[in-house]
Amino acid sequence: MKNIFKTLGILLIVFSLASCTHTKFQKLEQVENKYHFSTELSLMNAEHTREIDALYDLGTDGYFIGANNVEIYYKYFLQDSLEKGAIVISDGRTEAAVKYKEVIYDLFKNGYSVYIHDHRGQGLSGRMLADTDMGYVDEFNYYIDDMKYFYDHFVAKHNHENIYLLAHSLGGAIGVTYLEEHPADFKAAAFSSPMLGFDFPVCNVIGLLTGDEPEYASGHTNYEDGIDLFEENTLTGCEIRYDRMNQIFEENPDARLGGATYQWVYKSCKQFDVIFENISTIKTPLMLFSAGDEEIVCPAAHNDFIEKLNALGMEPEAYLVDGAKHELLIEKDEVRIPVLTKILDFYKGYRE
Repeated sequence: MKNIFKTLGILLIVFSLASCTHTKFQKLEQVENKYHFSTELSLMNAEHTREIDALYDLGTDGYFIGANNVEIYYKYFLQDSLEKGAIVISDGRTEAAVKYKEVIYDLFKNGYSVYIHDHRGQGLSGRMLADTDMGYVDEFNYYIDDMKYFYDHFVAKHNHENIYLLAHSLGGAIGVTYLEEHPADFKAAAFSSPMLGFDFPVCNVIGLLTGDEPEYASGHTNYEDGIDLFEENTLTGCEIRYDRMNQIFEENPDARLGGATYQWVYKSCKQFDVIFENISTIKTPLMLFSAGDEEIVCPAAHNDFIEKLNALGMEPEAYLVDGAKHELLIEKDEVRIPVLTKILDFYKGYRE
């Protein structure tokens, strides 16, 4: 009987994309590149990419022991003169600090110190399973515990006057939970395609699919088998940044991660309930970007999140990014530049 339910659940997951729709977010308009962000054209210049790599290599890195004795990799980049603030990046599932070279470069060049750590189970941080390709987490709140330790022991000790959060996808679920548990730590927060829900009915059936032993979720596999041709990928419409991402992980195989397990999906679904149950504890000003061509997370959850904040008297900025896939921070210039511009403009409004 369980196998019947499992087959039904897999079919429902595969055919569930049409259930998530947008409501009326502000449309993100085109802007001038006033912050001089890196562009697709500049990425074709070897001297520019060497400059990006050189800055990344200058960062301070290391490991700390996170929750339940898992090693967590971190890296940070401190301004050596008057700074505009510090930005803490909470990245997405399968991601790693090394993937954020271009983002770090753009933020640092605009006067910000930058901090990032690899979430447990991915990047250069410790894995919990013998099959290190499997996306897994023991307890979701360990992600938040790790981030709090990183904040207290590495970010706060440098006495930055202004500290901001930049969170993407899984990092968005972690970041929202962090704001709920520690509302005084960040001046402002920006969320790129935050993972606040999955397409219906994933979370309704996931309990039927989750066994005792870790197993790849339907449609997920190891890293090598999961690489898509650019034309088939659901992450970005920017070919040069997509190729750079794959090249970075080719050069850093220890940072790679494959597909999610049923256990990871199940614990994420449980966390969505926690997030929405505790939304009233959020005090941090925030903004959210939802991709128009989203296929990874559920944009309807973005709508619900913003509507609930509005009902509580908060007025977050929310933008629908037409023509964009999930990875807004490595998208085409016409997407990436307006998103990053809005983010830095937003942070500027919360600078002492």
